[in-house]
Amino acid sequence: MKREGSNMESSERTPLYRVENGVARITMNRPETLNSFTQDFVLEIDDAIRKAEEDSAVKVLLLTGEGRGFTSGGNLQELAAMNKDRLRAVYDVDSTADMVRLLYNVKKPVVAAVNGPAFGAGIAMAMACDILIASEKAQFGYSFTGLGFCPDSGATWFLVQRVGYYKACEILFSAKTLKADELLSLGLVNKVVPAEELMPAAEHVAVQLAQGPALALMLQKRVLRNAVSTSFEQNRDYEAISQIFASQSDDCLEGLTAALERRKPRFQGK
Repeated sequence: MKREGSNMESSERTPLYRVENGVARITMNRPETLNSFTQDFVLEIDDAIRKAEEDSAVKVLLLTGEGRGFTSGGNLQELAAMNKDRLRAVYDVDSTADMVRLLYNVKKPVVAAVNGPAFGAGIAMAMACDILIASEKAQFGYSFTGLGFCPDSGATWFLVQRVGYYKACEILFSAKTLKADELLSLGLVNKVVPAEELMPAAEHVAVQLAQGPALALMLQKRVLRNAVSTSFEQNRDYEAISQIFASQSDDCLEGLTAALERRKPRFQGK
């Protein structure tokens, strides 16, 4: 991936990276393999995520895939090699899981533009994002059972969190492929749009977020994530701490001032 500047986009078949209007757009770019993961490719995605997280000019990440699909997850040839090499299996599974965990733990809002099929660990990658905008061609293929695999990279955790244990069992055990309308009805994506409208719709959401109060959005993301695994009392206390922190920010003052002056706030991310 090129590092010549935040607005440069690589022409290589590695993740494409571009920053515009406060949004870092990361495009998985191996369309001939449905953007499947290899060891090197996963590390390059890691690098792109870290670059976006560390860049103060980036307020939001936007993740998508090049070509007809989001990502097929594990490369079939590399998956086959895992069957004969346990150390290789450990490394491949851990590196992909680490990449998904890195994406899930990004402090900034992350939008996924799911442009087509996602399979295996690719589903976990999509669901590690905060807002999922899906093309009408999007699919989540839970094909683990058909391949004799167990889900990895957080795929089961995300699924149970979204649909509950019993529905997750039905989906996984039967190796279901969920189409766009099913993804929406199950709450696995936020919105489904026609294929040609996907990127404009996802970019609109990302830019709107990038123009918002960056600190408040970061704190809201933390509080919501905390609510998944803590009690009401614990999360209430975490909310209070976060609210006090947010109230001292320049953006909060600007938001209050703009409300009193009946104008649109001009947030600076401070």
